[in-house]
Amino acid sequence: MTNQKIVFYDETLKVLHSFDYDNNSEKSSFSMNSDDGDIAIIISNDFSFYKFEIPDTSQRNLKKVIPFLIDEEVLGNTDDYFWIHEKKTQIVGLIEHEKIQNFKENLDSRTKKLIPIQALSSSIDNLLVLLDEKAFISLQGKWFWLADRKSILNTLDLTLKKYEISKLNVWTSDKKSSLTNLNIDIEEKKFSSSKELLSEFSKLVDVTNAFNFFTKIYEQKINWYSFFLRYKFYGYSALAFLGIFLLSGFIQFSYLNVSNNLLKNKILTTFQEKFPSETLESDLISQVNGLINRGQIDYSVLNAISVISDGVSNSENIVLISISFDPNRFVIEVQTNSYDQLQEYVDLINSMGLDVNLGASRRVNNFIQGEISINAI
Repeated sequence: MTNQKIVFYDETLKVLHSFDYDNNSEKSSFSMNSDDGDIAIIISNDFSFYKFEIPDTSQRNLKKVIPFLIDEEVLGNTDDYFWIHEKKTQIVGLIEHEKIQNFKENLDSRTKKLIPIQALSSSIDNLLVLLDEKAFISLQGKWFWLADRKSILNTLDLTLKKYEISKLNVWTSDKKSSLTNLNIDIEEKKFSSSKELLSEFSKLVDVTNAFNFFTKIYEQKINWYSFFLRYKFYGYSALAFLGIFLLSGFIQFSYLNVSNNLLKNKILTTFQEKFPSETLESDLISQVNGLINRGQIDYSVLNAISVISDGVSNSENIVLISISFDPNRFVIEVQTNSYDQLQEYVDLINSMGLDVNLGASRRVNNFIQGEISINAI
């Protein structure tokens, strides 16, 4: 829950009335975003409002057109004034840079909106408010003016005729005040004090559609420290959640690291037991595969030599000349008395479980010398 404050000030920034606004309350007529901050409603003659007939154009063109138009309404240089433009009503609000800067410097940094009281949108279309020595009149969407009470009352009849007003609501804190010389329908409401009047008035206004002078170059910047204090609970909760998440991740990582080290030590111990004469290399998997494959080749070769030896022993007139072996080839060279004896030896070896082929052969003196290739050892 976020509490915001609505504060009514006079032109010296003396607080006339204030109240806290609960943005979760359904009873309040105020509709504000929770990040809008506080609102200052100023009762001051420093603000002026003019209605111009401005054609629909870009913001860039407005920056050229509006200063030209207000130059005819103000004394002095238009560069000394800050203005804002309400596109829907074509009303331009005006205040001197020096005066709005003074408001900004002296109001609380939580104040995000600066609204002249006469420019507040309300549920009452045409309203005249008499506050002690001051008065303001608001003709909804047509004209806003705040001045001393005498000036307002002296020109009231002309103003109402100019804007063709047939009904006027009058609020006053002066019980003796009476407007009887106006030829229109008047609905008068009297209050016991200015504070009571402002309290009742605050229930009718809509600050979301009012002229906010804290915009453009005078927009209040975010007070990050105040923002932190307001949402520190959520910040601390987020940090606590993040801390728990990181701690949980660290514990899991440590556990996996310890498990990996234990598994690695077990693998190294098993390797040393299986291959005690081997020196451990960096690529353990390739090294183990090579050792296993080499063992399989050695066994096959020994088996082939045993079969060849048995074949020589069982064959007459066969002499083993040589055995050659590499990873891709195993060849024996034998000597016989004839080609038929050489073929008989090949058939014998095949019958003993080896797949052999007769290769090149030649006659050497009175003997036949031939090569026999052994396949798939």
